[in-house]
Amino acid sequence: MRRQIFTARASLRTATIALLCAVMTVSFPNIAASAEIDVPENASANSYNTSWSCDDGFQEQDGACIGVTIPDNAYLNNRSYGRGWECVFGYKRVDEGCALIDLPDNAYLEPSGVRWSCERGFDVKDGKCVPIDVPKNGYLSDLSYNDGWACDRGYKADGDTCALIEVPENGYLSTARSGPGWKCNRGYIASGDSCVPINVPDNAHLGYMEESWECNKPHVQRGDTCVLP
Repeated sequence: MRRQIFTARASLRTATIALLCAVMTVSFPNIAASAEIDVPENASANSYNTSWSCDDGFQEQDGACIGVTIPDNAYLNNRSYGRGWECVFGYKRVDEGCALIDLPDNAYLEPSGVRWSCERGFDVKDGKCVPIDVPKNGYLSDLSYNDGWACDRGYKADGDTCALIEVPENGYLSTARSGPGWKCNRGYIASGDSCVPINVPDNAHLGYMEESWECNKPHVQRGDTCVLP
């Protein structure tokens, strides 16, 4: 008996659902099918037929698709905003056109296609590429300072020339880009244009920086000496 009641209730529920579906089908027809959109000329609807976009070469203006006017030496960039075009490599935009980039002698176009740089050995001056004047005992450099040149080892820049570095006794050439161009050997310290010995007292040793001294443990510093505490 209970099984028969359960079966009857299930059948009634199924019938009710079917009736509701039928009513909704009559009352609410397929929205996607009935919602027709007005696609302007030179445009295409999306796959759901709910919106549209202009075809390549056209841009939306006031609900219409207007053709993009491309000047000479330009190409479509297929963007829905802006001008809709870009200048080809080697040209730059001037007003609503593309003008040839004036490339000076001894220059080349950068990968952007709109800017240029001077060849190695030349520098920009008044919109031209002029030769870099490398002084004697110097060489071309890719560094941004010294006007494109640097001095050979053993020389340092002095205005527009490369001056010989005078290395004092107990000194050696330095690779530092600043300073006199030389440093003192271990155990010596710079004093003017010379390298003088570091006065290390008894029971002491040269420090980590090599220009000072430290007391041997357990000695401690007292003035210029090292004593036991």
